[in-house]
Amino acid sequence: MANSITADFLEVWAREQQTVFHKANVAESVADVSFNSVMSRGDTLNRPYRAALRPQAYVRGTDITIDDITDTQEQLSVDSEYAMGIYLDAFDKIQSNYDLAASYGKDMGIYLANQVDADVLGEYSNASATVDDGTLGGTAGQSISLTTSNVLSVFGEAKEALMKANVPDTNLWACLSPDFENVLTQYGAGRDTNMGDQGTMNGFFGNFYGFKLYRSNQLSGTAVLALATTPTDTDTVVIEGVTFTFVTVIGTTAGNVLIGGSADAARLNLTTLINAPGTTTAEGVALSAANQRLFVNATATNDAAANTMTLEFKGVGNLTVSETLTDVTDTWTATLTAQHCLFGAGGGTTLVMQQAPKLQYKEEPKLTGGNILASVLYGYKTFTDGADRLVDVSVRF
Repeated sequence: MANSITADFLEVWAREQQTVFHKANVAESVADVSFNSVMSRGDTLNRPYRAALRPQAYVRGTDITIDDITDTQEQLSVDSEYAMGIYLDAFDKIQSNYDLAASYGKDMGIYLANQVDADVLGEYSNASATVDDGTLGGTAGQSISLTTSNVLSVFGEAKEALMKANVPDTNLWACLSPDFENVLTQYGAGRDTNMGDQGTMNGFFGNFYGFKLYRSNQLSGTAVLALATTPTDTDTVVIEGVTFTFVTVIGTTAGNVLIGGSADAARLNLTTLINAPGTTTAEGVALSAANQRLFVNATATNDAAANTMTLEFKGVGNLTVSETLTDVTDTWTATLTAQHCLFGAGGGTTLVMQQAPKLQYKEEPKLTGGNILASVLYGYKTFTDGADRLVDVSVRF
């Protein structure tokens, strides 16, 4: 016997759509946002800084040397503009079981706020101080292989760097990745002290070594590709899941990079495509539309003398790279792959949010629905005094 009664089976729809897990935003907690109120209009914030002066020895009865002073102007431009949008038909709105406008509108607002975070946390590169492997007695310029044995030293060195810059040790904070948090949690759990117990009790993650801790998946990552040998046809480099393929004939496949007859040419062509992912040239084929947006926060720098390409990717948290280069000496250098956790005191980077993520609905004149648009307008800069408030902590996992 073979009954056929599936037409009678009930289909059940959940009352709510599945949860979308978003990256948490910390920018406004660690940046200086004090100028928002005076920058509701205008596009430039001017902040000069004074010349540094030093005392001179005084001899009674002799003239004091009069020093010349020169103030230096620094400016923040409100010029970061991002937007996104979707179309919803009126009939879709009627027949959908869910409030798509509300759900997608909320998501878009968060995605735009994520971009603000990526920019603010990407200011690690303007920090006056850096804590890396050399700071802990290893090799300068290399990232720290973080362990429970050296994690306390990292906090100590970061605080020392701030104190040496004469920055008040008040309102200390640290933006850490989940990877860093995991090491710190293991360190605390293994210590028979009140500090260790309190640091991990019930999953508590708040204060350590005088720093207020923030968890972020939007830290910047950097990596260095050593490429001294001319790639072989179809060799690949993979960045954040996006494949770049070295080829002898450019073709039309997205991500193709012309080898060009030498390692220098191939490396330069790869660098050019990363920096302009939406532009097809004779040396590179533009990425897909989705991957072009992903690479908005990527910057590559070619160094012909060192035979390397340095990649910086803001907002990725933990940068993932790989390659299938034929020459085994050509590879991403493990000790130069870094996740840039940001430590600071007070507001290091100045953030002016002239328009927080905002939603608009605009009817399409010849359609039955309309567009839901989201946009944000802001400016950010690490002024000279802010740079002294920041410490770049370079780690790898």
